[in-house]
Amino acid sequence: MPSLPITVVILTHNEEKNIEPCLASVASFPDVHVLDSGSTDATAERARQCGATVHTHPFVSFGSQRNWAIDHIPARFPWTLHLDADERMTPELAAEMAAVVATGPPLGGYNVSSKLMFAGRWLKHAGDYPVYQVRLFHKDRLRFVDYGHGQRESSTYPLGRLQQPYLHFAFSKGLDSWFAKHAVYAAQEAMQATREIAYTSPPRVGGLSRGDRTARRRLLKRLAYHLPCRYLFRLAYMLFIKRAFLDGRAGVTYALLLATYEGMIEVHQRLLRDGIAP
Repeated sequence: MPSLPITVVILTHNEEKNIEPCLASVASFPDVHVLDSGSTDATAERARQCGATVHTHPFVSFGSQRNWAIDHIPARFPWTLHLDADERMTPELAAEMAAVVATGPPLGGYNVSSKLMFAGRWLKHAGDYPVYQVRLFHKDRLRFVDYGHGQRESSTYPLGRLQQPYLHFAFSKGLDSWFAKHAVYAAQEAMQATREIAYTSPPRVGGLSRGDRTARRRLLKRLAYHLPCRYLFRLAYMLFIKRAFLDGRAGVTYALLLATYEGMIEVHQRLLRDGIAP
């Protein structure tokens, strides 16, 4: 493994099942930190046993938590990699990161794709591969802003894109955990949708033919905020546009899960629109 002058920060909350394999995947990195938001299980203890430096800060949102890490974690290196505990680094991605950082790129960060793992297989079609997020960035050149249940990047510097993906085990804590987490996400996405509908015009469909994959995906998400019967639209999109059935039973099952999540967002939107407390 080449030299890796990159600081790793892993966000956690009750991740005792995931933290050890996640840390094992970044064992070649010399500066690894865990930012815990108040776990009540053995997450922090196991992280320390694996050699990580553990920090604690209450979770408000993903954007603010990532910015807190930038501002308060004493990183040895300016280039920083953010992972969640249910994600795994690969040797191929680590090697690519080492190579690009060694060139001293004048960029704010790099978009990195992930491979969604479900029911023992990679969901190439149902997981909409590749989906990109900024995960490797220069801590002095980039910040995060909240958007829906997640975050987006903010930087005056251009962004690059890496070819190698990391692995995402979104169901590693079981289906009940996934539903509980997405129940919270649905409420946050509905609030974002309500704000956008109130203060911005619907985006033009023609924009779907322009821009890169990430821009088109974000535009499609904004368009979905204005659609009725979103459960059916999302299910049809997954099965017939993304061809989730090519991933077998696992792909069809995941398509049903995402359609259910879309329906949950729509219900929250209706409640907010009608002024009914959920």
